[in-house]
Amino acid sequence: MDREGFETLIKAHQAELYRYARYMGAAPTEAEDLVQETFLTSLKVVLPAETANLRVRAAWLRGVLRNLFLRHCRRTRRAPVRVDSELLDRAENVWKEEFLREGDGFDYLEALRKCLADQPERYRAALDMQYRDRRSRAQIGSALEMTEDGVKSLLRRIRAALADCVRRRLMHERA
Repeated sequence: MDREGFETLIKAHQAELYRYARYMGAAPTEAEDLVQETFLTSLKVVLPAETANLRVRAAWLRGVLRNLFLRHCRRTRRAPVRVDSELLDRAENVWKEEFLREGDGFDYLEALRKCLADQPERYRAALDMQYRDRRSRAQIGSALEMTEDGVKSLLRRIRAALADCVRRRLMHERA
């Protein structure tokens, strides 16, 4: 695979693979490492001919990532990892049905972006401090003149409102 083809492969699948790794339970840094290792693995092997199809290639890459994740869990976790193939198959089916119904899952991201834009400035500021700036509840509370428990409740309400908004937008778009 040439450099341009590899860059195209990364652009087409990086976000989905990261979300999939997080969905399976990988921590953010683990997910980033697993995605990189997945792409490196795809460089080392000759991709099957059927992976020219975007959906087939995405499924193949998810399979590679899943196997790398299981290997990582066995290597790093002190407690034994007990994952049966039926559980993994169910997780893959949920992923396909919930996140890849109509495409690559970006419809969820687009709905989330629209829902975030509709939120009051105070809510967006709280979310930015929590997720973009990685501030503690105490720091957010200080900036918003709230208690830590108030920040915790505010973030919980915002996340619930966003989840409901995304769900409604997706239902409306698919109807």
